Amino acid sequence: MKKLLSLLLTALMICGLVLGASAEEPTVVKFWSHHNAAWNSSYEGLIAEFEAANPDVKVEYTIFPYEDFEAKMQTSLIAGDGGADVYEVWGGWMLDFIDAGALCETPEKFVADLRKDAFPPVLGTLQKDGKIYGAPVEFNVEYGGLLVNKKLFEENGIAYPATWADVMDIARQVAVKNGEVMEMRGLEYAHLDGLLNNFMAMILQKGAYYVDADGKLDFNTPEAAEAMTELVSYVKDDNVTNLDVSYAHSEDIDGFDYICMDECYMVTRGPWVIAECIETYGKELGVDIDYIAQPAFYPDSGIPQLWTAETGWSLCVSANTQVADAAWRFVEFLLEPENLVRHNINCAQLPPRASEISDPLYLEMMPYMKPLLDLLPNAQFIGAFNTDVLKEYLVQMYGSLVTDDGKYESVEDALAKLTEDMGKTLKIY
Repeated sequence: MKKLLSLLLTALMICGLVLGASAEEPTVVKFWSHHNAAWNSSYEGLIAEFEAANPDVKVEYTIFPYEDFEAKMQTSLIAGDGGADVYEVWGGWMLDFIDAGALCETPEKFVADLRKDAFPPVLGTLQKDGKIYGAPVEFNVEYGGLLVNKKLFEENGIAYPATWADVMDIARQVAVKNGEVMEMRGLEYAHLDGLLNNFMAMILQKGAYYVDADGKLDFNTPEAAEAMTELVSYVKDDNVTNLDVSYAHSEDIDGFDYICMDECYMVTRGPWVIAECIETYGKELGVDIDYIAQPAFYPDSGIPQLWTAETGWSLCVSANTQVADAAWRFVEFLLEPENLVRHNINCAQLPPRASEISDPLYLEMMPYMKPLLDLLPNAQFIGAFNTDVLKEYLVQMYGSLVTDDGKYESVEDALAKLTEDMGKTLKIY
């Protein structure tokens, strides 16, 4: 009898230990983002800090190639086929996800602070019917800065450009084209982001706009035609670059890759590429590369240096999550000012909030951001539509105009067709 009692007590103790261990198992929060070496490294460090401070939560971090990421999210969020609890979402995709009811509304304790402190463009596509979904991690910039190859400029005794005329003079002077192959690029701007944002900035800096009275995209203006004609001439007549980057996927080749390979002098790109140059190519800012102000296109026009900003990357929680409290706790940790500023420094990003722009650590570590900080008051939210759709159409149209493939009779004809296609294809929210 004593032996049986002893066995029963032992069994109960074992069950108790098992149940106790089970009760202490951490809550798992699944977090998805896209591949970017500097960003991924920064998130991994922050996740380790969060888990150390929150031992009851385990974050499973999964990284996808950029070109696959939207489709993965479409499947998991809209179709409800598994997926993550927390997503890093591109602003242009947010509209469809919000419209489908796939994202949690941002908790009220964040909302008042965001409305008071966040720059308007970073909230642009996160909003619907007065509600906010997600929280921005950056102020996305694809206009206003030039990544330059410092080594090439110094070796050839060329001073950095002070005006847009200087940019083009240098680009024409140094570009070398051998048949269809660019042996040296003077200026790279024809990638998806660069083409769209430079085109929009040209229109704005001519005193025009690209949206009609009904809120639809409209490129049937003299200013849009003049801007596109100018952009086409840079490749067609000046040969400062070719169309390689225009047709490349983001994981294939980018303008900043040519800078890092010493095959390009200048590229119009957001500051995030600095972190990529350092992380992927081992380049040193101030030694191999520099980041300088992109001059206004038309400095004598009397119009400010206006430009467009897309809503960039934001952290969002799935409406289907079963661990909402832990998921938002993780997001809240990432968005704590100290953590977010460190993340923005690691990733060479502009912070999304006005209070963080003046953070002493940020200003100390990111002095090359000053040209962009000076331009922030001139930024306009690009509009509530999926910019990726417009970029793809724009690049295809641009390629046809540069190569004279016969698809369009003129630049005006091409822009009229672009306006028509966008009216049929692009949903304006």
